[in-house]
Amino acid sequence: MARALITGSSGFVGSHLTRNLLAQNWHVAGFDLSPANNSLKQFFQGELSDKQAITHAIHEFKPDVIFHLAGLIKSNEPQDLYTANVQATVTFLETVVESNLKPQIIIASSSAVYGITSDAKKITEKSKIHPVTHYAVSKAAQELLALRYFDAGLLPVKIIRMFNLLGPGQSPALACSAFAKQIALAEKNNTNEIVTGNLDALRDFVDVRDAVNAFEMIVGHGKAGEIYNVCSGKAVSLKQCLGEMMSQSQKQLSARVDAEKIQTNDIPIQVGSYQKIKKACGWSPQISLKKSLTDLLNDWRERVKLNAE
Repeated sequence: MARALITGSSGFVGSHLTRNLLAQNWHVAGFDLSPANNSLKQFFQGELSDKQAITHAIHEFKPDVIFHLAGLIKSNEPQDLYTANVQATVTFLETVVESNLKPQIIIASSSAVYGITSDAKKITEKSKIHPVTHYAVSKAAQELLALRYFDAGLLPVKIIRMFNLLGPGQSPALACSAFAKQIALAEKNNTNEIVTGNLDALRDFVDVRDAVNAFEMIVGHGKAGEIYNVCSGKAVSLKQCLGEMMSQSQKQLSARVDAEKIQTNDIPIQVGSYQKIKKACGWSPQISLKKSLTDLLNDWRERVKLNAE
């Protein structure tokens, strides 16, 4: 039975990956600040900057694979992003090397590293990266430092660049989840206005449940030292996503654009190609955008209901 340690196991992707691996009979342990994911028999609490906690987890569990999902997506303080995504990753990987084990390391990166592309062509792993936010720069730096451990012959590192994820359990810090939360609250509170930012941006959305399938498949079929896009290969506007969820409500809802929510460096279009991972692993997205949005909206309806009781 394969043994997987998941950093950030209590988060959005980590929770879905945990359920996926357990269903496939993996032996799974989590490493996170809080044990929100109580489906695990083994859980190690700690920060990635805590070498003692990491050492204990690795020696106690002896993983064959480490899925490195822990990190920070948003912060008003840029240095927090670099501390969480870069400095903590250095500490973590150094500690893994010092353990004298050599587990596969799967790094969860982001399509944000591609930044603004010159045209609407599908982005491949060979496309130039041009990160335009502190988060994107921190993820690009994380990739480079992780690949340094592969180039030095220290660890078998594989990198997954996830495009825009959707699915139940997602944080309202991200646009579609914020829309779903507002719709659920509008239904509960009998209001009708949804506040948005720029709805014209075109994004490549992939369901988180498809994404975690890709993580598992990369372990057995991906090549160390390589980067793989996980995406749908389709560009969809945020306006279309909002419209789909609004159409699923029995309330008459209206959307209002708030200028303060519009990002000055927003990327107008981003769509990826998943041909590399398809060729290597046979992976392709299986869950439709409509189902992803429906499940996200229904999840928020449940969350709102539980908070009200």
